[in-house]
Amino acid sequence: MTELISLAFGLLVFSGVYIILYRMGVEKDEIAKRIKGISRIENQDFVPDEEMSKPLSQRLIKPLLVNMGEGIRKRLPQGEGTIGESEKSEKLKKRLRQAGIRMRVSEYKAVRLFAILGGALLLALLAFIFTFQLKGVPLAALIGAYGVYVVMRFDLARKIAKRSESMQIQLPEVLDMLSVSVEAGLGLEQAILHVNNHFNGPLIDELSVTYREMTMGRSRRDALLSLGERCQIEDVNSFVRAIVQAGELGISIKNVLRSQSAFIRQSRRNKVEEKAMQVSVKILLPMAFFIFPVIFIVLMGPAAVTIYTQFIK
Repeated sequence: MTELISLAFGLLVFSGVYIILYRMGVEKDEIAKRIKGISRIENQDFVPDEEMSKPLSQRLIKPLLVNMGEGIRKRLPQGEGTIGESEKSEKLKKRLRQAGIRMRVSEYKAVRLFAILGGALLLALLAFIFTFQLKGVPLAALIGAYGVYVVMRFDLARKIAKRSESMQIQLPEVLDMLSVSVEAGLGLEQAILHVNNHFNGPLIDELSVTYREMTMGRSRRDALLSLGERCQIEDVNSFVRAIVQAGELGISIKNVLRSQSAFIRQSRRNKVEEKAMQVSVKILLPMAFFIFPVIFIVLMGPAAVTIYTQFIK
C-alpha cells in the first residue's frame, strides 16, 4: 500500500511539474541551444556530440511519453470506433496547436493519463487517511480522476482563449508593420520575414510557420488559408480572405493591408464599447445582493431600534 501511495504521489507531482514548466523549459532550451551554437562557431575545434547536446526533455522524457502513448494506443480496442477516435485525435491536435502546446497527441494523452491516475490515487489516499474506511475510497478515486480531467480540459481552453486574445491584440500592429514594409518596396513574403524579426508573440509564431511554408514551395494562397485555419480567429480569417482575394483580383496588397488594419481597429473599438454598455446591466446583480442590503441596514437600522425600544418594551 505504501509503495502504491508513493508511486501515485510521484506521478501526480511529475505530471503537474511537466505541465506547468514545459513551456518555460522549451524557451530556456532554445536560449541554451543558441548560446551553444555561438560557442561552437567561436571554437571550431570543439565539436560536441549532437545527441548529448539535446536537452533532457528531448532525450529522455519525450521518447518515454511517446512510447507509453503508442503502447496505450495499441492496447486500446480497434474496430468501429477507429474513425471516431481519429476525429477526436485530430480535434485534440488542433486544440493543442491553438493553445501553443508543442506536444504530440500521444504525449498529451500520456501526461493526462498520469495526471488522472495520480489524482485518483491521491484523493483515495486522503479519503482513507481521514476516514480509516474503505467504503468511500472508490468514490474518492472517481472524484479525483474526474476532477483532474476537468481541470486539464479547462486549462487547455483557458490557454486557447488567452492565446487568441494575444493574437487579436497584436494583429493591428502586425498589419501596420506589414503595410509599411510593403509600401517600402518589399514583397509580402519579405514583409512577413521583416515582421518576424522585429516582433514576438503567438501571432508571430504562426506567421513564421506561414513564411516557412511559402519558402518551401507552398503557394501563398494555401499557406495563408492554413494560417487562418490554425488561428481560428475571425479577424485573422478576414485578413487572410482579403489577401487571397487581392492576389486573385490583382488588387494592390498595401491598400488591402491598410484598410484591414483600420477595419480591425474599428472592430476592436466597437467590441470595447459594447462591453462598456453591458457594465450597467452586469452591475445590477452585485448591487442587489451586496450594496442594497447594506443601505437598508444603515437607513432602517436606527428606526427599527427606536420602534423596538418604544413600542415593544
